[in-house]
Amino acid sequence: MSSNPDPYSTLGVSRAAPQDEIKKKYRALARELHPDTGGDPEKLKTVNAAYGMVGDVEKRKLFDEFGHDAFRPGFDANQARAYKQRFEGFGGGGGGGGLDMDDILSMFGGGGGRRGGGFARGPRRGGDRNATLTISLHETLNGSERTFRLGGSATVKVRIPKGARSGQRLKVAGKGQPGQDGGPAGDLFLEVQVGDHPLVRVDRDDLEMDLPITFVESLRGGTIEVPTPTGAVKVRIPAHAPAGTRMRLKGRGLPPGGRGTRQGDLYLVLRPTPPPASEADVDAALEALEAAYADQDVRAELRFDP
Repeated sequence: MSSNPDPYSTLGVSRAAPQDEIKKKYRALARELHPDTGGDPEKLKTVNAAYGMVGDVEKRKLFDEFGHDAFRPGFDANQARAYKQRFEGFGGGGGGGGLDMDDILSMFGGGGGRRGGGFARGPRRGGDRNATLTISLHETLNGSERTFRLGGSATVKVRIPKGARSGQRLKVAGKGQPGQDGGPAGDLFLEVQVGDHPLVRVDRDDLEMDLPITFVESLRGGTIEVPTPTGAVKVRIPAHAPAGTRMRLKGRGLPPGGRGTRQGDLYLVLRPTPPPASEADVDAALEALEAAYADQDVRAELRFDP
């Protein structure tokens, strides 16, 4: 029997969980355990391995039927089914001395084959590889092509689709573990993580960035030109805008990148910025402003009655 952890338990879902629930749970765990957010990389590897078994519909069917043995190198589901049927046809399914999956695998390549009339050893598919690919905000906004190092000097080119999101998995066919005895290679699965940007925050489909404005702009308002990740845009600042005001720029967020995603928006958070202390006439300007508002008590409502 396999001592590997049950993928359903690892992901925290029931065996009857729908596929979208498994995907949602995996994405949440991947974000929580990612090293960039202070997570545990070893636990993340275990979660990735579990999702590799039950995150895909066809692979999930194999796991539900054969367990972890379905992911051993050289495993062939059709041969396994045929052998089980043949064995059970001879009464192997009724007693306590039946063969387990190790016995079945030994018949056709899992243990070197059987001499004298067993199954012949045939081509065996290589195992899949799983890895994490961190991409930039620019890459998820525009798409790109990257060279990914497989190990040593081996590399592979990976196409990053426009709108790729954190948690999305990219498949590179035939770039997994090599096959044996002429069998095909496995596939490479890359989990996308969008890296942090010094100016822009990603919130699912939307983007958010702080917008510094002068004290005069915050009081009088006006139209200013703002550089954004998708190009410069003119923005109308409302007069007397308080710090923290969020302004929405529709359609300036992440582009659609797959099922469940949409064209996002960009939110500008207004941050009034004091003038530098060395600026000429700052003190005089502040004194004039203080005199103009000498009667204003901005903390009049800030009191605690006994």
